[in-house]
Amino acid sequence: MPKDLGEALRWYRAAAEQGYAKAQFNLGSMYHHGEGVPKDYAEALRWLHKSADQRDTRAETALGYMYFYGEGVPKDDAQALTWYRKAAEQGDPLAQQALGWMYSNGRGVPKDYTQAAAWYQKAADQGDATSQATLGYMYAYGLGVERDGIGSLRWYRMAASQGEPSSIRFLKSFRPTPRTRYLNLGMAVIAFFAGILFALSSWDLVLPGRKLRDWRQPFEALLSAIFFAYAGLSLYASAHAIGYLPFHSTFHLFKRVLFAAAVVIVVTVVLPAKKKPQPRPEGAEHG
Repeated sequence: MPKDLGEALRWYRAAAEQGYAKAQFNLGSMYHHGEGVPKDYAEALRWLHKSADQRDTRAETALGYMYFYGEGVPKDDAQALTWYRKAAEQGDPLAQQALGWMYSNGRGVPKDYTQAAAWYQKAADQGDATSQATLGYMYAYGLGVERDGIGSLRWYRMAASQGEPSSIRFLKSFRPTPRTRYLNLGMAVIAFFAGILFALSSWDLVLPGRKLRDWRQPFEALLSAIFFAYAGLSLYASAHAIGYLPFHSTFHLFKRVLFAAAVVIVVTVVLPAKKKPQPRPEGAEHG
């Protein structure tokens, strides 16, 4: 069904005028954002206040936002704090995040990192990625909480798994230890040359009109691709601390699968071929 904002507005208004808090919030939100109707902060505030008076948390959070940014009213940090707190105490994660920010920056209230961390924690526990990233920062520097590097990484990783940009940048900034870096570089070089070796022995497989020399040739081509993929992963691991990235489990699993596949092909296909005795030329005599 195509979106019809005008029709939505009509039904929301009908329900809002009968006192339904959710409809009042939706109507106020449409006036706030100019959806289906010209933007009108005064009307937005009127309907949001009606909804908030019935303790609709989304309306309370929206009012906190409008007072904080001065949309339709003069900027008023104290009013913003009041509305954010009402919603936050009912469990709204966006309001909890906003309240944490106001405490950490001293807006409308004395700066208090302990209170900030407590509110960020409530929002983060509900999956709010911004709060998770902020907690990662606070644990890294001991702001309002005891300094905890492992705890910091845990929160950053949770935020990064939801695509939170600053957390992803932070985790990518980690570099592996020299020992790990050189080990992965060595593995990348070995796998790369192994891939070239098996590619050279199976390259004519892709030429048109060429027949298989024997049944092992496709496996050699596959082994070449596996070695090249393993080399690429090892090269990436030499420049990034994989353990801190959100996809670390999948990364290590993929490397193990590639390694296991290579071992199986080498043991069951390549080595038996090398050990196979060569036929003696006809007419050869024992000396």
